[in-house]
Amino acid sequence: MKLEKREITLNEYDSLKDGLYVEKNLLFEYAFCLEKAQRKETRSELLRLMKEIGEETFLIADLMQSAKTQKQSE
Repeated sequence: MKLEKREITLNEYDSLKDGLYVEKNLLFEYAFCLEKAQRKETRSELLRLMKEIGEETFLIADLMQSAKTQKQSE
């Protein structure tokens, strides 16, 4: 049996999707750590980081939507 070499390329949408997946996992990890945190400063920092990740998630989602729209118009 012969294996074929295929060219695999990532487009902008796929790259953004991967980034969104990473952001979601990071957000879940922050939430997990927040449950375990005992110091007030640590909790405050985790909440700040969660807010930052949430904003980045919305940005990535908006970029994904525009990339999808752009791809459909081509």
